[in-house]
Amino acid sequence: MMVYKIHSHAHIQDLQARADELGHSNKSMLVNLVSLESVCIARKSYALLCPLIMESRSWACPELDSLSVVAGLSLEIQKLEHDVLPQLMVQEAKLERGALEALLLMKNSAITLLHLSKCFKDALGVLLAEEDLVSLVTDVLETPVRFCDPDEYSDE
Repeated sequence: MMVYKIHSHAHIQDLQARADELGHSNKSMLVNLVSLESVCIARKSYALLCPLIMESRSWACPELDSLSVVAGLSLEIQKLEHDVLPQLMVQEAKLERGALEALLLMKNSAITLLHLSKCFKDALGVLLAEEDLVSLVTDVLETPVRFCDPDEYSDE
């Protein structure tokens, strides 16, 4: 069985570029998602990795479900950062339709974030401390993501 370790989005791109070559061998391959550069890149990484794993019957990636949760988290945080917060910051939108739409979007995102947080904690089996969402919106998008202990998949 071949093992392919992913430590960055570039590794996923490399795997995609080599998929035909690696797939023709019909060998089983375990794709270990060790880490990514940031939460922000998780959506793109999932969009590349998921089809590769799903199309091959002999490839497996145990961390794919966790990546899906992080990708969903990334989407919701980006919605807050790019769609909701700017609307709320505009003075003209104080009690107008734009502010009400922004509040509804924020409510929906908050509900989704709470659900994703629970899914992520369940997937990792870890209890994470609660943090102030507003202060973390930008920081979280740049946070490196570790899916497993890198020592667990070290080259020996």
